[in-house]
Amino acid sequence: MIFAAVINAAESPNFIIIYADDLGYTQTSVPMMKERPELAHALHQTPNLEKLAARGMRFSNAYCPSPVCTSSRASIQHGKTTARVGCISIHDVVMNKRKVDLGQNLSIAEMLKQADRGYVTAFFGKGCTPMRWFKDHGYDMTDFNHKNPNGNAHGDWWEPAYKTPIPLDDPKRMFSLARTAQKFLRDRGSDQRPFYMMVSHYAVHVHNTSLKSTRDKYLRILATANGVEGGIPDISKLDANADEMPKKLQALWEKANYAAMMENMDTSIGSVLDELETQGLRDNTYVIFSSDNGGGQSNAPLQGGKAKMWEGGLRIPMIVAGPGIEPNSQCDQPVAQWDYLTTIHDLAGSKVALPNDLDGISLRPVLENGNEGTLAKRDTGFVFHFPAHYTVPITAYRKGDYKLMRQLNSGELKLFNVVNDMGETNDLANELPGKTAEMVRDLDAYLDKVGAWTMQEVYATRAEELEKWITQEQEKISDLTQQLNESDLPALTRVELREQLVDVLTRLKHHQSNLEKMNKDRESTLWF
Repeated sequence: MIFAAVINAAESPNFIIIYADDLGYTQTSVPMMKERPELAHALHQTPNLEKLAARGMRFSNAYCPSPVCTSSRASIQHGKTTARVGCISIHDVVMNKRKVDLGQNLSIAEMLKQADRGYVTAFFGKGCTPMRWFKDHGYDMTDFNHKNPNGNAHGDWWEPAYKTPIPLDDPKRMFSLARTAQKFLRDRGSDQRPFYMMVSHYAVHVHNTSLKSTRDKYLRILATANGVEGGIPDISKLDANADEMPKKLQALWEKANYAAMMENMDTSIGSVLDELETQGLRDNTYVIFSSDNGGGQSNAPLQGGKAKMWEGGLRIPMIVAGPGIEPNSQCDQPVAQWDYLTTIHDLAGSKVALPNDLDGISLRPVLENGNEGTLAKRDTGFVFHFPAHYTVPITAYRKGDYKLMRQLNSGELKLFNVVNDMGETNDLANELPGKTAEMVRDLDAYLDKVGAWTMQEVYATRAEELEKWITQEQEKISDLTQQLNESDLPALTRVELREQLVDVLTRLKHHQSNLEKMNKDRESTLWF
């Protein structure tokens, strides 16, 4: 059963992290629990991920750090929970106010550089906006060639600053991203230097796009399955003739487009893994596939999804293949993506001590021994702190089989046994008051230790920000109005000033609306 291999210090292993964007737990054709094949998606076809799982290990209880992208991407790089690293959500107002510098943390690339084994490091694809340029974080090579560091918009535009379209044959940059990664692998095949490469996809984040040829395939499948005579037209809701499309057919088109995008991403991943094998590098390379947060599509039987703290927002697909890993195996022990840094440090054989404030532990024992592997004790379990001002704020905490959830406006608690009840349908908080109280104490001790943002501080800081912007816009309106009242103003200048005034009034209305919404949201006790 055990396929453990001793790592030769003279032949340091390589590492590839392939990171999907907004990919849910049940959105691939690989069930994360082999004993539950229904967890594979019935429509989506991801044969290359199936091949990866067949030669590696799938994880049934893998967690992302956050239900949204930015904070997950900061956490994974630095081996810390979002609460400890100081990047908790998208547009983290407290992080901005405190001027948190993520560069003060060790990144995966910097850790491998410290190992002094000649590692070449590369990052291609969607980055993490607060980290800005990844070459400042130990990465030798990036594809950050535009005006701004790679973010969501680079998956929708070739150059977001100028709205340069991405070619139709490269949806979400999936294929150009693969070509960049393949070139990197060919270079490593030539120079034989050990490497770490992260391939960070823009798919399957909205806006959903796919190759027409692949989309046509799924339109035919869905037309047959739903008895649509004459087929489903290839008309999106953004097309000029969108009003010709009945709502039922539009919904089926969206499903086909999403399925096609999934397959296109899988094809992109497959081409990178094929190049790895062509270069003779596969046997000494660990490949980690996962997603930055839960999916925006259905994650049933899990509740919730992206931006929600239920299992559908936090539990994600994860597959690892590489030396010493038993083919077609499964790990059921809970793991988190902040474990990657410590794991890679261990597998690389680095003798340089890690910082003492990391949350991650090495997953090497389970990679080599499956469920029989004994992981290091986690002092605080799994903390997912999400005091977000733009959605339902919840902190979640998993320890052992149990997951505690606290609504940060009301303080209401829920407790679930997510081993027996992965759908979080049976609240045990009242039934197990002792367990609930114990987990609250452990959670609060951790949040206090790392100085995590409180919900009150987040709301106050966001209100301060919005009120500042409102005041600025009001001052601009006053200034523009005063200029427009001048009698000898040239006609062209008057037109320009009026256009500016319209823009400022629109922004003012937007800020005022956001402030009103936040003040309403902060009183909400809803869980969804």
